[in-house]
Amino acid sequence: MTCSTSSDRLSHLPDAWRLFVAAPLTDDAAAAVWEGLAPLRSRFPDTRWITTDLMHLTLVFIGQAGSERVPAIDQSLASVALHHAAYRTAIDSAGGHIDDRPGARPGGVAWLTLGDGFRHTADLSLDIDQALGTHTYDQRRGPRPHLTVARAVDAPALAALRGLAPTLTLEWLTTSLILFRSHLGPGGSRYEPLATHALASLSGSGR
Repeated sequence: MTCSTSSDRLSHLPDAWRLFVAAPLTDDAAAAVWEGLAPLRSRFPDTRWITTDLMHLTLVFIGQAGSERVPAIDQSLASVALHHAAYRTAIDSAGGHIDDRPGARPGGVAWLTLGDGFRHTADLSLDIDQALGTHTYDQRRGPRPHLTVARAVDAPALAALRGLAPTLTLEWLTTSLILFRSHLGPGGSRYEPLATHALASLSGSGR
């Protein structure tokens, strides 16, 4: 297990940050997703396509947390990472949601769903949720791992994504989890990594 957290850096955190835990894509995988969706970007230029630097699999959304909690969160993530092996992850289809109710905000969200790696990612999410005590999941609402690829999506764009996704060959090895801070701004979100923890090697102990 490796951790990139700096104790000096953590000591200077503001009072509250918007935090979440995610499994990152490799650079090659993110680039392959971006390239694979190129035909849709040209057909649907008004859709807000997620750039490679923002691509990830959300494991647990923590929300606003006081800076004094960050070292404890970091330690919990280190413990969880020790008990999960790196695993193969692959895309097999697409999904999304468009809210067409009167008065709803315009646009929707679209994602790519996991085939291989779905169960591993869900188990990782559950263990992190338990370790952090965030109560994100319960018997009625379990993890549904997915890769968000677009926002401000309309029905034709979502239909096109559903049609394209099964033809794509997108896979990677998930090897780490990251604690992120989300910066919200008029130009969109920016994610700052606070700590990275490597999962156990494929030959090591884990699920």
